[in-house]
Amino acid sequence: RHQPWRGVNLGGWLLLEPGPSYPLFEEHPLPDAGGEEARCEWGLMEVLHSTKGAEGAAEVMRRHRERHITKNDFQRIRACGMNAVRLPFGSWVVMGPREGEPYIGSGIEFIDRAVDWAEEVGLQIVLDLHGCPGGESGEAPCGRRQRPHGTWQWQQWDFQASLKVLEVVAQRYCDRSCITGIAVCNEPSNEVPLTRLCQYYDQAITLIRSCGLPASRVAAVLPVFQRPEDKFARKWQAMTGDRHQNFCFDIHCYHCFENEFNGKSLAQQLRAVEDNAPFFKKYPIVVGEWSLSLGVATWSTCGERDEDEVHTLFGRAQAKVLKETTHGNFFWNWTERPDSVDWNYQVAYDRGMLCGPAPSLPLWDGRGEDPLEQQFNPCEGEQRVLFGDKVCLRVFYGRYVDVFGSSVNAQWVEKGSWQQFVVCPVESRKGPRQEVRSGDVVQLRAHNGRFLAAAPASGGREVSAQKGSSSSSSFVVHVLHSEVMKHLSVVYLECKATRTVIDADDEADGLFA
Repeated sequence: RHQPWRGVNLGGWLLLEPGPSYPLFEEHPLPDAGGEEARCEWGLMEVLHSTKGAEGAAEVMRRHRERHITKNDFQRIRACGMNAVRLPFGSWVVMGPREGEPYIGSGIEFIDRAVDWAEEVGLQIVLDLHGCPGGESGEAPCGRRQRPHGTWQWQQWDFQASLKVLEVVAQRYCDRSCITGIAVCNEPSNEVPLTRLCQYYDQAITLIRSCGLPASRVAAVLPVFQRPEDKFARKWQAMTGDRHQNFCFDIHCYHCFENEFNGKSLAQQLRAVEDNAPFFKKYPIVVGEWSLSLGVATWSTCGERDEDEVHTLFGRAQAKVLKETTHGNFFWNWTERPDSVDWNYQVAYDRGMLCGPAPSLPLWDGRGEDPLEQQFNPCEGEQRVLFGDKVCLRVFYGRYVDVFGSSVNAQWVEKGSWQQFVVCPVESRKGPRQEVRSGDVVQLRAHNGRFLAAAPASGGREVSAQKGSSSSSSFVVHVLHSEVMKHLSVVYLECKATRTVIDADDEADGLFA
């Protein structure tokens, strides 16, 4: 069996994406769109065909494929201490475009080059069918971003054509010793029924084994994307039993997407890395993609640390866990915009963010306040929130509640005067410097003297900032896991008049109740 993969992705070479392939997207914007760029390879190919014709488009792609990755890149990757690369490619690079597709292909000779270079410099390769015929999703990573949501249907994924691509690749490279893994697709939509996905994986493994890629040498890589891993593993075991050997589940560990990670503090991000370790040990896991990009709340909860310090803490923590617990991992990506340390391995490596001692986290049993929060985001002086204090309210997706006139939103990552509220008592027995406790009734006065209220003058469910106090601006405070409201407490605000709880929506302006 091969050594665990410690590598980097070669994204943007044989399947274009705006980040890794940024020069192409910048040089060929959408016509008459004010400089707006295409969002996927399909869109870029449509631009090239319309502006340069078929021959011109083919020449642009030929130059890109010749120059984007060269043997020198493979040599430098090896010099960085890595032992593997993950090579994403679209099906059209192997088979050519299908009828009606604007892609340029085939370009299988570039996969040939990658395999030759890997053998010459001593790198393993995981061949990654990143864009399947018909698309395994409606998102850009498979080659074509389709909007609005619902335009792409899972039945458009041509499973039989995908198996044919794998067959051609497996037969072509079956005797190449550097090929130690083959990924049968990438980030398949969770709209694909689980049974159908497992059937495809079962067929794909059987096929590549019959084509000369034995379990003793080549791992089958099976993506588990936006699905509960335990549920997937149970279904896979029930359907295949012990029929297959040397397979692994591919997951992508990004800490910058979705509300969960946008709302995490730096301490919570590092705890999330730590919490991944037991899961990685539970199953045969390869982390096919990870980066240094972090959600928005991280940057308002890191104290005085600059971006390089935060990225170094995060990068070293991830590198340690991935090395110790997974069957392999691949940073995304080798090439990116030169100022994008989050996604550019070369920049991160040069700055020492991926090697060196990982941060030592203080022990915490999950109860009470995490001591790591005080380390990164300390509160000077009084920890409790007292009546009369000014507070900022961060919603679950990492942005702070702000007031402008009567409008209430949660749109900014930074804290300023527009994000400050004075906690005012409603009950006469509450003095101005008493602690705020769970169950207390409060009013929140904004910087402009208006009060947060759950009954807007215009009607509807939107929260507004109204002049003067009223029952609709009185809120019962519910503090999670504590009797006292403190710095960094999780709180729920229930309008006393309507008995509704203030809510936020990352896809809509305003707050709601």
